[in-house]
This record gives sequence, C-alpha cells and structure tokens, in this order.
Amino acid sequence: MATIIDKSGHIAFFGHVSWGNLVDWMVTLCLGLIISLTTLALGGVRPDTHLVLLPLFVLLLCLHGLWLALDQESPKRLSQVPLWFVPGLLWMLASVLWWSPVPWRGWTELLYALEAFILLWVLANNVRTRAHLWLLIIMSLSPATLAVFNGFYQFFQRPEQMLGALTGYPLALSEVFLGRATGSFADPNSFAAFLLMLLPSLLVAAAVTRLPKILRLLCFYIALMVCVGIALTQSYWAVAVGVVLLSVVPWFCFRRVKRRILFSLSGVLLALLFLLAMVVLHPLFKKGLQHALSDQGEGVRLVLWQEAWAMIQENPIFGVGAGAYRSSFEQSPRVALAELPLTPHNDYLLFLSQLGVVGFLCWAIPCSIVFVIAWRAWRREAFAVKLRDSDAMIMPPQRFFLSLGLCGSIACALSMLSTFVCYVPALIFYGVLAFSILLKTSFKRSLVLPEHWVHRVAYLLLVSCVGGSFYVLASNKLQSQALELRALEELEHVVDMRLHMSGDSTWLNQVIRRYEDALVLDQTNGDAWIGLSAAICQLYFKSPAKFDQVGARAVSCAQRAIELSPDYWKPWAQLGVAHSFHGDLELAEEALRHALSLAPNNSNAHYYYAAFLSGGKDRLDEALASVQIALEINPHNVAARRLQQKLLIL
Repeated sequence: MATIIDKSGHIAFFGHVSWGNLVDWMVTLCLGLIISLTTLALGGVRPDTHLVLLPLFVLLLCLHGLWLALDQESPKRLSQVPLWFVPGLLWMLASVLWWSPVPWRGWTELLYALEAFILLWVLANNVRTRAHLWLLIIMSLSPATLAVFNGFYQFFQRPEQMLGALTGYPLALSEVFLGRATGSFADPNSFAAFLLMLLPSLLVAAAVTRLPKILRLLCFYIALMVCVGIALTQSYWAVAVGVVLLSVVPWFCFRRVKRRILFSLSGVLLALLFLLAMVVLHPLFKKGLQHALSDQGEGVRLVLWQEAWAMIQENPIFGVGAGAYRSSFEQSPRVALAELPLTPHNDYLLFLSQLGVVGFLCWAIPCSIVFVIAWRAWRREAFAVKLRDSDAMIMPPQRFFLSLGLCGSIACALSMLSTFVCYVPALIFYGVLAFSILLKTSFKRSLVLPEHWVHRVAYLLLVSCVGGSFYVLASNKLQSQALELRALEELEHVVDMRLHMSGDSTWLNQVIRRYEDALVLDQTNGDAWIGLSAAICQLYFKSPAKFDQVGARAVSCAQRAIELSPDYWKPWAQLGVAHSFHGDLELAEEALRHALSLAPNNSNAHYYYAAFLSGGKDRLDEALASVQIALEINPHNVAARRLQQKLLIL
C-alpha cells in the first residue's frame, strides 16, 4: 500500500514526522500572520490597530517554548546572536526610566524594539528548514499584492480609499496625501519603504537561476508592479533609493562583471526613462516633482537632519531621551517649522539624537558584525552547482538565501537613511526577517541547553510568563495611547464645530471619559493628562458660574503632567490656560511665559500667550505682536489667524 511517509519518516515538503516539526510549522505560520496582518493594519502605526496583534506575540512565544519541549534534537541548541542586542534594549529602558523628558512616548519605541527582539529570537531558533523559510517568505510577500492593487485604485479611482485598519471606527486618509498611493499604509513614505524592501528579493528571485522559469517570470512581473507602485507614491527619495538598488542587485545575481555592469546600467537607465515619461505625461507627477524640489518638499529633510545633528552635539552620550525627538524639536531655539515632525526622516540620526552614541553603538555594532560575516559567507559560496543527471547549473541554496538576506538588508538600511522605518512596526518586521536570513545562514546555534525534561518544561513556563507579562505591559500602554489619540481627535472636532458651546455636552463628556479611561490604564501618560486638562477647560463654556471647580480640576491635571515632564513646554502652557480659567491671572502668565521660554520658536506657544494677553484691553498690542509671531512661524495656524482678525477688529 502506497504511503506518503518514506522509510526515514519524512513527508515531502513537511519534513520529519514529529511533534517538534509540527509545532515548528505552527511557529512559522504564526510568524507569517504577524508580519502579514501588521502590514495590512496600516503598518501597525496606530496603537489601536497594533493592539489587535499583541495576542499573536504571546502565542508565538508559547509555541516557541512548546517546540523546545517537544523537539527531539540532542543536544538542545539556541542562537546566541539575538542576545547581542540585549544591551541596546537595556539602554533604551534606562533612557525611558531616567532621562527621557517624555517617557510615555519612549515606552512606545521600547515596545516596538521588544517586538522586534521577540521576532528575531524566534526566527533565529525556529524556522529550521528551507520549506519553513520558503513558506514564511511567501506569506510575507502576499500583502504586497493587495497593497499594490489598493495603491493603483487610490491613484486612478478613489484617492481617499484606505484598507481596513482593524478599528471599530472609520479612519480618513490625511488630505496631504490625497493623489499619492499609500497602499495598506497611512502615508506614502511608509508604503514606498515597504515596496523598496521587497523589490531586491523579487529581482534576485527573477534573475538568479534557482527557481523554475514560470516562478521567475512571476517574480519579474511582481517586481514591475512594485516599481510602478513606488512611482505612484510620488516619494522621490524612494525613487532615488530604488535606482541605487537597481544598480546594486545585479552584483548579487550574475557571475561575470560585464553582465553585472550591463544590467546595473540598464536598470538605472530604464528607471530614469520611466520617471521622465511620467513627469512629462502626467500633471500629478510634474506637480509632485516641483513640490519635492522645494523647501517644503524633500528639501525639508536638510532642516530636520541639521536639527538632529545639533541635538547630537548637545547630548552626545545619552541623547535627548527615548521618544523625545519631537518634543525637543518643538522646543528648538534654532529652527521653526509649520508642521512639527515626528522623526528626522533618518533613523540613524534618530537613534543618535535620542539614545546618544552609546545607544546607537549598542544597536549598530551587532548589526554590522552579522552583515560582515554574512557577506564573507556569501563570497565563499560557489556561484553555481551542476544539477544531478543534468548539465544545467543553478545557484546553491545557501548563496541564494544569503543574496536575499543581503539585498533585503541593504534595502532596509537605505530606507532607514531616508525615512522613518523605526516608527512603522511592519517595516521593522521586514527588516528583522531579512536580518534573520543572514543570521540563520551564517551562524551556528552555540548555546547548549540541559536535556532533562524538567529544563524543557521550565523553559516553556519561562517564555510563556514572559509573553504574558509583555502582553499586559504593552496592552496597557498601547490602549492608553489609543484612547488618548482618539480623545484628542474628538476634542479637536468638538472645538472646531463649537459643540461645547451648543449646550449639549454629550460629546465633551465622552472625550473626558476617554481621557480618564486612558489614565486608568497608564497613569504616566503625560499627553492624556494634558488632554484631560484641556477638555475640562471646555466645560467652562457650559457652566461659567462653576469656573472655580472647573479651573481647579484642570489645574490639577496640568500639574500632574508637569510632574511627569517638568521640562516640556506643553504641560506648562496648559497649566497657564487652566490657571486663566480658574481666575489666577498672575499664575497663568507665569506658566505661559515659562512655556514660551522653553519653546521660543513654537507657533502654539506664542498663540497661547497671545490668547491670554487678549483678555486685557491694555495689552492688546502685546497680544497682536505675539500672534503675529505665531503666524510667521506657522501661517496655517487657524486658531492664531482667528485671534489676529479679532484683535485687528478691536
């Protein structure tokens, strides 16, 4: 009777018939689900979308521990390389706990880093066969098809169309990005970086004689779709990075130098001709190129990089603190921008400015060591081997996977040079996947574990407890931030629509409850304390006679925010606003002046001070001067524009 299991106990593609191998397949599926779902959930950038994915990390760690308990390998070995990144994690934790001025934002970055470490640890020790790795690669490539089609639909049909974000309420694409493809992400830059990370792997698979011809043709077709998708994002930094990748990838695909040079030059020339045709034939691309070449376009990166470099020079060892780039930029005495950036659009400068030289080296040194060793291993491998019973030559699997890992890592490194990879979890995960391929093909697992079943069960319990603890910590932090973010959006809507003045306080009470729920989950969320104080102040317009109670509560919340971040301008500004509603004008002016001294080039800081001064008829000239400064810094400050018109009438 025929059987699918051979004499050695193996099934084609599945591998050895054992509980350990079965669990390893489950680990691989869980890894693929995490990467795919994060990509389709706006890249995991919003805390409420990312919150849905946290149970998968707990499941991943439990399956990893179960695999180690059931696998029959002897002796038990684990990879030591992921442990090289532990000093970087500890440095980030120290930065969050002791010297970050906005620790609640630093926690978000630390949680993303911990997720990347969990993925790297599991990838380095599981996914044991080529079949496992192929399945993971295919699952990781699958979201690209849907994302690219959605990008095409956005560009040619409905520019506001967004994929599902795993939230209980609809999300709208920012008006700034209308007309540019964002795929499954919330902004075109992240989508472009995502496609750039996939492009080298597809080109390698298409060019190298390893896969069947039909699969190579399919990879080439998908690569063309990816190239068009990058163009539709109208992110011209991505076009530049794409041209560099097209010139680099052939050096990993062909043996002869002449062919490498020929395909490099051909790829660059075709890309430039395609870009030129789009700019000439389509007005959107022409307009986008003009904007990119302006100071408000790609040129703004120079301003961000210069400010990040100034932060590095001021704080070379410890940096400004984890998560503190934006708050430090808001308070910069050197530069002022209408739109305050979250990052400098360069992750290397982001690490250096926030974590200092020490923190940067804790992450850069292990990455560099792995890359150099993988590069040497790639050079030692034979370029091609002859097939059995055939004269055909194909690239050996070790060199093929090393080519995928090296090209993917180079694409990730170039993207980090030009955009904010580290703030998009999905992009971090793809970078970890490329890095783990280098690790698995270049290093042997050298940590030998005791073989007794008690130690296996203990390891299973340990990783399960770690997974549960991580879930509790991350879910509380992320859910608090999700509630605070939604409350902020609703508060802005309430103020813009003047709902708080209509007599119906339903919406405002709902906003206050969201802020309170956020603080129940995380008392250290300074943004929630600031937002709660601002929302409470709006209650004054419903019951002016209760100004004393409203003001006292708003002052108390602002003071809690100052306790968490005494050197951040925003809680001081909100304290000034709260004091003014409470009737303590001297204290209000003192707090607003302190906020202005902390952020002399901040448009909102000048607006708050001008709004306070406008309450006294004898200080209208000062108020007008202050609001004019606010508008010079940010001409699009709608609240400041309204106040200026009011003052000019008076």
